[in-house]
Amino acid sequence: MASDHVGKPNEQTTDKNTTPTSSQQGPPIQWPPQSHPPQVCYPPAIVPPNAQFHGYNALPPRGGYGPYPYPYPYPPPGPYYGQGYIQSEHRHRCSGACRCFLATLLPRFPVFHVENMHVTNFNTDANPFTARWETEIRIENPNTKLYLYVDGMEVFMNYNDKYDVGFTWINPMFMESKNKTSMQVVINTGESAHHAVPIWIAQDMGKDQKNGGVNFVLKIKVWATLKSGMWLWFRRSLILNVECDDLKVNFGNSSREGTLEYIKDREDCYVST
Repeated sequence: MASDHVGKPNEQTTDKNTTPTSSQQGPPIQWPPQSHPPQVCYPPAIVPPNAQFHGYNALPPRGGYGPYPYPYPYPPPGPYYGQGYIQSEHRHRCSGACRCFLATLLPRFPVFHVENMHVTNFNTDANPFTARWETEIRIENPNTKLYLYVDGMEVFMNYNDKYDVGFTWINPMFMESKNKTSMQVVINTGESAHHAVPIWIAQDMGKDQKNGGVNFVLKIKVWATLKSGMWLWFRRSLILNVECDDLKVNFGNSSREGTLEYIKDREDCYVST
């Protein structure tokens, strides 16, 4: 006889539990790998996908740190998510902007240009040799945001790009950005036996004078400083070597007085460090 406890095939179960099994739920969703823990921020009343909870529990009272649940209301922020990361990023942006701005300064050398030269008391037969050079020089500060402080200039009058025949000092001066100025440089020689020109050099200049003109080179050593305004500090000290060549002085019929030969587009003086 068949047992009464064996269910029949067409009988329906009366179990009310309808929870699907794990095989019916399907495989769990795999989140993509991340190099850092994901920062999950959701507005109120919105929950992460595939999550099942009904609100957040109240925070525990303030206390020391410990395992979850934390006695402290929330764990301390890490360097990646905390304020330190934001400040560091802001600092990098600011420093980068400052570097970019400094790069736009592009410091440039001052420009020197000989406008005119007049020579008097030029006597190659005298012992010692005597001469007076009056040279007009235009100086330009081409920098847009930098001031030019000239601490001193040492000026030499050179003959034939070989021999110094005169010397003087120029007082300090100041130039604002994008500004020009002219200065008169006066060099006298023969006033002191300590700086006398050798006789054979004077004789060579006398020969050139009789042939129509004497070639001079004006050499300047400049101690200068480029500075920015007060709100952005920039300072650079320079020692510049300025050379103004092709300064031919024609004497004409006079043996003691000459003027600079006219050149329509005379080049600026060469400046180097």
